[in-house]
Amino acid sequence: MRYIDLFAGAGGLSEGFIRQGFTPIAHVEMNTNACDTLKTRMVYHQLVSKKQHSIYNQYLKGEITRNEFWGHATSDVLESVINIEISDQTIDDIFERIDK
Repeated sequence: MRYIDLFAGAGGLSEGFIRQGFTPIAHVEMNTNACDTLKTRMVYHQLVSKKQHSIYNQYLKGEITRNEFWGHATSDVLESVINIEISDQTIDDIFERIDK
């Protein structure tokens, strides 16, 4: 099954869903730092699925930067994290980005 994580925070709920076999479509969160954590975790999960754990280990050891680490992800994984506040003014943009 697939899901959308609204008010996602740093992604704790998503971690549980992913561990149970669910596939994320999008994560919507207004806090930039939380979104950075979400992106990192989503890239991690993509690398694990490709059996490329060593790239994550390089990131943890400080051998590559966060941006270099994110560079190993496909654009759809990074774009699944939507850093925007949910409001009447942004809801159409959010729906458009999720539909994409």
